[in-house]
Amino acid sequence: MAAQRIPAVGVPPVPRGQWGTAAVRVMKDEGVEVVFGCPGAALLPLCTAMAEAGGIERLSARHEEGATHMAHGWARTSGKPGVVAAPAGPGAARLLTGLYAAQQDAVPLVCIIGREPAGPRRTTGPLRPDTFRPPDLVRLAGPVTKRAERIEDPARIPGAFREAFHIAREGRPGPVLLDVPADLAATEPADGSGRGPGFAFRPASAGPERGRAVPPHAPAGRAGPAGLDGACVPAPWPLAEIAEIFGTDAAPGTHLVGGAPGTCATAAVREGRRDRFHCHHGPPGWEVPAAIGIRTALDARGEREAEVVVAVGSRGFPLLAEELASAVRHEVPFVLLLLPPGHPSGHQGHHPDDGHLDEHLPDHVKLVEAYGCAGRDVVEPAELRSAVEWARKEAVSTRRPVLVEVRTEWAGRVSDGAATGPVRRDTHGPRPVPEFTHGT
Repeated sequence: MAAQRIPAVGVPPVPRGQWGTAAVRVMKDEGVEVVFGCPGAALLPLCTAMAEAGGIERLSARHEEGATHMAHGWARTSGKPGVVAAPAGPGAARLLTGLYAAQQDAVPLVCIIGREPAGPRRTTGPLRPDTFRPPDLVRLAGPVTKRAERIEDPARIPGAFREAFHIAREGRPGPVLLDVPADLAATEPADGSGRGPGFAFRPASAGPERGRAVPPHAPAGRAGPAGLDGACVPAPWPLAEIAEIFGTDAAPGTHLVGGAPGTCATAAVREGRRDRFHCHHGPPGWEVPAAIGIRTALDARGEREAEVVVAVGSRGFPLLAEELASAVRHEVPFVLLLLPPGHPSGHQGHHPDDGHLDEHLPDHVKLVEAYGCAGRDVVEPAELRSAVEWARKEAVSTRRPVLVEVRTEWAGRVSDGAATGPVRRDTHGPRPVPEFTHGT
């Protein structure tokens, strides 16, 4: 995408390695309040400048992809571009999944890559193969961003950062990537020239009626979650119960997060008092880090009483469950509803085992406890409401995520309109160890 380059006017350059000073000044002008990302030596100039300037929080993620989903949730809640920062390296390629999701869902993100300078060959210490090179993220990110640029000229930093926010917002919003060497010097503009005109980003939940959500492609006024093809289908037992709980008992400002439009029944938002967040192109497990971004944005605008409720499938949840550690560290509370295989999520439909519990699934309650969170199993339908109410109170008191895992099979595939009640119960317990034989 073509954009006019805005030159930085002459002032004395800042010391080498302090390109972060110029970047942070632009970020503060753009209203950035938090940066999601992973730590690394190549980001020290940015982190140092943020600490010295103040006013911008740094929320560390455990996984680069998780950081992009956090920024995704932040952007959709705050109406401002989300900012991600990560060092270049093999792990940085994980950013591409989140950038693609943001591109497809028209969410403005600015992704900053800190790249280690090319230094002399090491003669002491552990040897690294000469062929090692970090991935070319500018080339890799090109197809999934509105712009991907490697900055080599120090004078280019202020203009490049201003353009990045401008491009991320303008027209159809989307992600922009900037690759910056850690040892790059920077020059500052003498005044505020070069700042692109502001473009307001409209959060996905905003509309004629704030917070009203209708499944895409579904006729207005029809209740019930949407199937994989967008059609309205009957809500299965756990989702119907959850919709009733959060449709009648929840305070205004409750935010329901799910992997597809049908994850949380429309009944929960039919009164126009709730927000629902779904991601058409989000990969499995995106919900937990996105909830961290949503919760952080709500706290930033003073809505600490608002609730964030996540509904995620048992197959997708473990993929980014490590971000629970980030939520614990930064005191990010939400209720996490873990649904069994076969729930109407866009990521799990039509699996041969849908509707049947896998006896080899891990004990998710023990998993979240390992991260410092509390959790409960639900094996009886009558237990769900009390478990959810407990989780809501526990999340508030501990300022941490709290898990409620539904351990009941679906009676049939939701997309087929089959019966929706529980068919059997299952609890964690000793499981047979599979036998393996060696052969040719």
